[in-house]
Amino acid sequence: MKLELKDPNVASQEIDEAMNSLVNNSHKDDFREIGAWMIKTGLGEKGAREQLINELSTRISKEITHGLVQVTMQELEGEKTINAKCEQQPPDLYPHVDFVVKSGALDVWTTRYWFKVTSKVMLDNLAITMRKDEITGIKSGIMQVFLTLSYCGHDRSNPSPFMLIKNRKIFDLDLAKVVTF
Repeated sequence: MKLELKDPNVASQEIDEAMNSLVNNSHKDDFREIGAWMIKTGLGEKGAREQLINELSTRISKEITHGLVQVTMQELEGEKTINAKCEQQPPDLYPHVDFVVKSGALDVWTTRYWFKVTSKVMLDNLAITMRKDEITGIKSGIMQVFLTLSYCGHDRSNPSPFMLIKNRKIFDLDLAKVVTF
């Protein structure tokens, strides 16, 4: 299945607030070095912090949206009966953000931050077209996502990640408007 999202970044106030809290409060020491590199670009301290929060929020939101839509559609493929309303609990997703400082073609400094997403996806008014057990189109469908978002730091398998969002509805997505095959 070749699935594409027309606008994969669903802006979420909850994700923005979580990234703001992460960078400014709970784990600000983790992001100190990145901030120092960003300040050197001429943004200043406030501009660097705002840019960092915006980048984290945009990238995490995009990965969550694309990942959950992709996984949910793959789980529906091959089902003989797809109801107009269904609920899925996709496997955990582990989006990450890489920060790379370059000098010309060389990477001077690189770091990766991991997040963990546990979710519940509810599909309502779902109408899809299938050919040979493969989804080929979506006529209608609203996807609601409830998730728990945690910050794992540099270790994807962190046994006790820091919880940023707990079991909250993050977005409603009209699948027919954003998903193409």
